[in-house]
Amino acid sequence: MEKYIYATLASFSSWAGNIYDLLIITYVYEYLSKYLGMNTAEGTLLFAIGLIFRVIGGYIFGKYADSHGRKAVLIMGTAGYSLAQAGIAFSPSIIVVLAFRSIQGLMMGAQWTAGTVIAYENAPLNLRSLINGVVQAGYGVGYAMTGISFLVFSPHMAGLGWRLFLLTGSVPLIVIPLILSKVSDVKTFSKKAETKVNVKEYIGVLIRASLVISGMFFSYYSVFAVYPDFVESLGISKSLVGEIMFASNMALAVSFIVFGRVADYISKRKLIIIGVVGEMIGIPMMLPLIHVLQTFSFMVIGLVLYTVSTGFWPLAPLLVIESVPVEVRSALTGLSYNLGSVMGGVGSIVMGTLVTLFGIGSASLWGNVLCYTALTVVLATLLTWNKGGNKIRI
Repeated sequence: MEKYIYATLASFSSWAGNIYDLLIITYVYEYLSKYLGMNTAEGTLLFAIGLIFRVIGGYIFGKYADSHGRKAVLIMGTAGYSLAQAGIAFSPSIIVVLAFRSIQGLMMGAQWTAGTVIAYENAPLNLRSLINGVVQAGYGVGYAMTGISFLVFSPHMAGLGWRLFLLTGSVPLIVIPLILSKVSDVKTFSKKAETKVNVKEYIGVLIRASLVISGMFFSYYSVFAVYPDFVESLGISKSLVGEIMFASNMALAVSFIVFGRVADYISKRKLIIIGVVGEMIGIPMMLPLIHVLQTFSFMVIGLVLYTVSTGFWPLAPLLVIESVPVEVRSALTGLSYNLGSVMGGVGSIVMGTLVTLFGIGSASLWGNVLCYTALTVVLATLLTWNKGGNKIRI
């Protein structure tokens, strides 16, 4: 089997596990409150702290990956967030949970930046965008798996059940032997190479990429922070909502791969613009402002259109990877992506606050306002991307 296939499989699996561990904690807030005395503020902090430390980990470990190699960081990141999840599962207090969550965030940032770049660098030139799409499809798969796992464990969450549910987040440890034995760095790294690059030359790339990624995350999370509750408020059953969200995330994973493949032939920037426009068309359908349009079939069509259009996500990090030299590739990719992820968390908080103040029925209004604002920023940045003097370096 070709080496790039092993790199792709390992990166895909570790990224799916990364997302699984990021989100699984949101299913057990009730139990953390009941058994560890967690209050609302601590619950909000718990999710946010994972995103914040991902930024730090993405940049710090990204710099290390640029000078010492991606493989070592991929191993540290995957093993680190998996072991931290075991620590969270059996923490005796909320303070310990927060400590392990901080460590986990660091390791998640390390895993993403190393995994994304090592898969890209191992792939043949004519398959790089496709491979990146496959790796990033781990997002949708990891997200969907949280729902499946919860369905299995939900009847048994009392007592130790919720801790065992959280412990499933340590499963990505099984990927470590594959990385150790089958994955390798393509390039030789050294500290001397790092000193030849003036990072300041690429600040423009970092800012523009961060705006694009922040906008796409802000839009997505501001919607899906409340979308299941919004759909339920219209009389749709919980089970059907769960099935819709599972199908949506699996469709998202497939869309990542399709966009990645098409990007091997068409400009990535143009494809992202097409995806953003598709999202803009889908938003008012999945969140209809007119009551008569708030029907199940109409909203599902909008959800499908929005989800399929969101397949452009994996292309955004490629704009960074292909715009900076290898010596700073991991650091700048990890920093821009994880900064965007934090903005997604901000979008979730903003939407949650607005819905709390004005009721779940207002989600359609605020969702349209927040999404269109964020996506307008993305479009404006993309339309002026080439004016930033970005140099494409494959």
